[in-house]
Amino acid sequence: MTSLPLSDEPTAPGSDGTPPDSDWIQVNIDRGSLIGLLLLNTFLTVITLGIYRFWARTKVRQRLWSAITLRGDRFAYTGTGKELFVGFLVALVVLLPFLGVITLLNSLIPPTEFVAHVVMQFIIGLGAGLLGLMALYFARRYLLTRTQWRGIHGGQDKALGKYMAVHLKAYLKSALTLGLIQPMADAETFNFRQSITWFGTARFGAAARADGLWSIWIPTWLTLLVGYGFLFSIVMPMSEWTAAAQAAQAAGVAPPPQPEFNLPGFFGSFAAIFVGFGLWFAYVVRRTTLFIGETWLDGMRFDLPISWRQVVHVPIMAFVFYIVALFVIAGLMAVSGAVFGKSIGMVITVFFALFLILALLNLLSVAWVQVELLRVIGLHLRLHHVSVLDDILNRGQPAPTRGEGLADAIGDIGIGA
Repeated sequence: MTSLPLSDEPTAPGSDGTPPDSDWIQVNIDRGSLIGLLLLNTFLTVITLGIYRFWARTKVRQRLWSAITLRGDRFAYTGTGKELFVGFLVALVVLLPFLGVITLLNSLIPPTEFVAHVVMQFIIGLGAGLLGLMALYFARRYLLTRTQWRGIHGGQDKALGKYMAVHLKAYLKSALTLGLIQPMADAETFNFRQSITWFGTARFGAAARADGLWSIWIPTWLTLLVGYGFLFSIVMPMSEWTAAAQAAQAAGVAPPPQPEFNLPGFFGSFAAIFVGFGLWFAYVVRRTTLFIGETWLDGMRFDLPISWRQVVHVPIMAFVFYIVALFVIAGLMAVSGAVFGKSIGMVITVFFALFLILALLNLLSVAWVQVELLRVIGLHLRLHHVSVLDDILNRGQPAPTRGEGLADAIGDIGIGA
């Protein structure tokens, strides 16, 4: 059994002595036709003022899901654009009152009350975090129930309260240590998510541990802590001075002297943060490989032996593509402004630029990032004791009738295509 990359030129991995009861997934998709679909989706989304994005997302998922084959049978995505659209409308019933209350409370706080604004931002962050957890829970359940293989679909237990409690407890412990024990929180939440996940009559499970993550997490944590600590120490005096100056202006007195801005320290802190995010990427890759290696579906085990070096080209090239494309779009806008001025031609140019930016984001996130990650998974993911799959039956449990509306209403929070 071979594994095919996501391109027009399938390439089989070399033999590595895989045991007889082990297998690979095959991933094969025409990237050119996918790009065409993304461009069409972007155009229809723009001219419908965003309404078509639910059907656009559905078509992309159908294309990606069907590109994956296991033991001769393709996966299928059975969700619909209508389900996503209805879920989004229902989610607005929850989200709009929250936004209205936040806006009202913010308007009641005087601009000079710096501490009150900090407390309000904390409350907003907490509320957004709770909504985000709910969104991820329902989106995950929807995606699992709409994923089929051999007519068998996945699913997730009805455990919203426990889901939020487990995640909040893990995040609170991590926050109290300023993120130091994040690997333990990641392992705890990962194991819980697998324990409530099933495929047909088989249930997933995991015994992930933080062992093996500390050697990469500690330098990541220290680098980010130093970077953000210096940034905070530079920005905080300026924020306090701004609040004091506004209070002085309201009182009709002279403002206090403005503190000197530490420009070298500012750039140094950003350099540390940049390095920290690079280390964080390496941490995420190692966490993924270790956690997947401790995951099972009944008796079937998983193995994904990759390192950060095998996937680091994905974010690097995405960043390069994005910067180059933005410069090109900005150049086109400048030339159009010089030629057309404020005429109708400029309006058309702005519309075209909007289309290009949205198309760029779609192409980078799906045609490049998701396709490349699937290619790596197709080449390296090993499934051991796959004969377990032959004994799995479908579970006659009703699926949700609405899509991940709350996740879509809040924004793209990691659900993907």
